[in-house]
Amino acid sequence: MSRAAEIARLSLKDVLHEWRMSLCVMLAVAAIATPLLLFFGLKSGVMETLKGRLLNNPATVEIISATERKLDTRWFEAQRADPRVAFVIPRTRRLAASAEFSLGRERHSLDILPSGEGDPLLLHYGLAAPREDGCVLSALAARRLGAKAGDTLTATITRDRGRSKVARKFTVSGILPDAAGTTACAYITLPGLEEIESYKDGLAVPSRGWGGGDSLAPPVALGVLVSLRRPLDAVREAMLTQNTGFATLARPAPAEYASLHPALDEGRVAYLVGTVGNPATADDVSALADRLRGKHGALLIPTAPGLSISVGGTELTARASAALGQPLYEGAPESSISAPRYSRSIYVGDASGLSPGPQRVRATYHKEQERGEPIHRELEFTAEIKYLAGVPAGTALLPPPLLSRLSGLASRELEDGLDSRGQPAFLWRRSGYTGFRMYAASLNDVVGLQSHLEAQGIRTVSRADRISEVLSLDHYLSVLFMLIASASLTGATCCLVASIYANVERKRRELAILRLIGVRGAELGIFPLTGSLAVSMGGMAMGLGAFYLLSVAVNQLFAGHLGKGESFCSLAPAHALAAVGIAAALSCLAGLIAARRVVRIDPALTLRDE
Repeated sequence: MSRAAEIARLSLKDVLHEWRMSLCVMLAVAAIATPLLLFFGLKSGVMETLKGRLLNNPATVEIISATERKLDTRWFEAQRADPRVAFVIPRTRRLAASAEFSLGRERHSLDILPSGEGDPLLLHYGLAAPREDGCVLSALAARRLGAKAGDTLTATITRDRGRSKVARKFTVSGILPDAAGTTACAYITLPGLEEIESYKDGLAVPSRGWGGGDSLAPPVALGVLVSLRRPLDAVREAMLTQNTGFATLARPAPAEYASLHPALDEGRVAYLVGTVGNPATADDVSALADRLRGKHGALLIPTAPGLSISVGGTELTARASAALGQPLYEGAPESSISAPRYSRSIYVGDASGLSPGPQRVRATYHKEQERGEPIHRELEFTAEIKYLAGVPAGTALLPPPLLSRLSGLASRELEDGLDSRGQPAFLWRRSGYTGFRMYAASLNDVVGLQSHLEAQGIRTVSRADRISEVLSLDHYLSVLFMLIASASLTGATCCLVASIYANVERKRRELAILRLIGVRGAELGIFPLTGSLAVSMGGMAMGLGAFYLLSVAVNQLFAGHLGKGESFCSLAPAHALAAVGIAAALSCLAGLIAARRVVRIDPALTLRDE
């Protein structure tokens, strides 16, 4: 190891001794490296400036839906999980997303857009997301209203051609600059925008005291168990599924349902009618009851296959606690499926291990499908847990009106809310949205995201054409740089090989003497390798110094066209290290070629020639 170090020291002394020749090689390396570094610095600086300007404008990476199409919550969850999406928020219908805002007497109609935490448009301009009763105005909207941050605006929402109207107060939390857009609009929270749309659709908004209709979940039935003393004839059996809203008919064993009613013993006949697709309505159940009125002591019990109740982590099968028009147990609650007022009581057996009293309950509907994904919907609400003797283990008995409302989960999502009178009620949950505001995570993701949405049949508008132009320019400049760099590096390698090889030939006698005194050929190969590295690193140092001087001059020349933090010619430290690494690799290659010649030197022949 010490001998190898001594050979490397001799090589460096040789470079210093022949400083004129070494300087010429260094200047040659610098002459090749400096233009390459300058070209790459110009490419890097110009492209980074262009990309930075595009990224500094959030509208560049924004993707706007151009058509109104129903998009459910699962679609938005999938988009938020996509790493290419930086931010996405639903939009309501455009016709419902407007209101008249006023600061004084004069009113101006403004578009209303949803916003939330992480909105890139607001973050870029240093504004916080609007709160429940706050809004962020565009520059044009602020000028029209004469508003500033901290002012309180009055938004007037109308419907029925202006015959009905309500007002809501908003506090201006911020104002966007003109660069953010040229439309007159206000950004509010998504729930606030949903309330405005609901009111314009004629629905009540109890939380705001706005009157209107209710989106109550109607009573439905997934199936009905019919119990009779005697079986029906074939004609009357067929009538159970004709114009009644029910499509299937089965004959279950009475023992399967005997625990639901003392009259359901093995001496009775059971029919189970079910639905295909949409559940049966209350009118359908009434039509079925009319078909069986006065027939063999008919007893009708609604069923809900696929519906379960979870209380305190205990899963229970949901069944009706009362027959239509006849209670199953003494003191059972309402028995009519279409009762307008219904109890939220759930009956369990005393051995269930559940505590009686108000508890949070989760109703779950699950159904496997032959084609497509399984249906799975959940609803949480508060119910009164009560003990009732004789309730089978693993079963929860519900009043038919409650069971019929929960059966609506088979067709649509529900939510526990308030009706127009402020009373608890199961309401239809919003089925979806008609549009969105979306921002891509980077410039490279815009085109891919837009293509992905177009493949789903969603037409969008973006600045993908401008982004594609910049990315294409970057690609072609990279290809051009690679071509020029390849030719230059090939020339630099040849120059180094010729120089180091010639130096070895001139010093054949000295190198032969080193072989005679015991230096092995492999160790002697360090001599040209060290010299090659020394002159190439010296040349790269000159090239980098010249580049940085030229880059300062170029940036000063174009300073009038550059913004804060921008540069026309720049080289990242990682790129500078990469250039030094490439130069070192090429010098090693040249040194190894020369070392191959050193290893083959025969001391006897060399000294004899001398």
